[in-house]
Amino acid sequence: MDVGLAMTARNHPDQMRPLTEIYREVLDEAVLGEQLGFRSWWLAEHHFAEDQHNPSQFPLLAAVAARTSVIRLGPYVLLLPLHHPLRVAEDAATVDILSGGRLELVIGAGPMPGECAVFGLDPKESFGRTYEALDVIGKCFTEDEFSHEGKYFTFRDVKMTTKPVQRPGPRIYMGALGPQSLSKAGTRGYSLGSMVHTPLYPRYLEAQAAAGRTRPTSGCCRAAGRARRGHHEPGLGRGRARPALVGRVLPAPGHADAAGPGGRVAPRPEGGHLRRAVRGGHARAGHREVAGLPGPAHGRDGHPVPHPGMDPRAVAASMRLFAAELMPEIEGWDTAE
Repeated sequence: MDVGLAMTARNHPDQMRPLTEIYREVLDEAVLGEQLGFRSWWLAEHHFAEDQHNPSQFPLLAAVAARTSVIRLGPYVLLLPLHHPLRVAEDAATVDILSGGRLELVIGAGPMPGECAVFGLDPKESFGRTYEALDVIGKCFTEDEFSHEGKYFTFRDVKMTTKPVQRPGPRIYMGALGPQSLSKAGTRGYSLGSMVHTPLYPRYLEAQAAAGRTRPTSGCCRAAGRARRGHHEPGLGRGRARPALVGRVLPAPGHADAAGPGGRVAPRPEGGHLRRAVRGGHARAGHREVAGLPGPAHGRDGHPVPHPGMDPRAVAASMRLFAAELMPEIEGWDTAE
C-alpha cells in the first residue's frame, strides 16, 4: 500500500495570517513529505471561500515540482467544469514536464453551488462538461493536431505543441460518487479518487468489466479525516487540530461494504483481506479510527490531512510520527493476489 499526502492551502477564518506564510508552509510540507517517503502530494481547490482556500493548483504544483524529485503531484480535486480544457491540458503538460513525469490528475465534476453561480455555470451541466473536457484533454495529450465539436466545446485545428512526459498522459482519477459518474469512470478506465466512500462502487466495477477493463489497471482512493483536539505537546499548545488517517482502498467484488465498528480494532483476516482499524494522525493521542474495507485491495493510499489554523510544527510532527509509526505497517498491507 502506498501512502501519500492530501493537503489544503487555506487560512483559519478566526486566525488569519498572510497567504505568503501559508503557501510557504504548504510547500515546505511537500518537501518534508518527500523526505519522509510519502508517495504523493495532492492539493485541493476551492474559490471565494472565507478561509482563502487556494483557488489555483497548477502554480503550487509547479513550485513543488521544482523543489522535489520523487514524490508524485496532483490536484485533489481539480474542479474541471470551472476550467477551459485546452488551458488545463497545457498547464498539466507543463507541470508534468517540470516534474519529470510525476503528475496525476484527480478530477471533480461538482463545484460548490456558490462557485457555479459566480462562474456562471449551470450545475446541471457540470457532469457533461467534465467528461467532454476530458475528451478534449485526452486529444491534447495524444494528438499533434485535432478538431473537436461537442455539446459544450468546439475547437478547430488545435495544434498542441506541449505534451506531457507521461504517455499517453498523467493518470486520471475521478472523484466519482454518483451512479452515472461511477459508471462513466469505469467505462473509460479512470481510477477513483474521493474524500468519502460510496456504497455504489460496484457500478464502477461492473462498468469496467463491461468495457473489458481489468484491475489493477486503475486504483481507488478512499479518504476520511477529522480533526483531533485537546492533545498536548510541549511547545505546540493545546486544542490544535490533528491529521487523521486517510486510506485509499477498493474492496474486491463479492465482499460486503463494511468496516469495523468505530473505536474498535477489527481483526485483519488472512489471505490479503483487509478490515482493520489503525490509529489516526497523531498516534500518541490514543484515538483510533477505522480505516479500510474488506476484501483483497487494489491500489491504495493513505494520507494524513492537516486542517486550517494548525501550527506548522504540529503538522510536521504529525507527519514524522505517521511516517515512523504507521507507514511501515500500512505499506506492508497486501495487495490483491
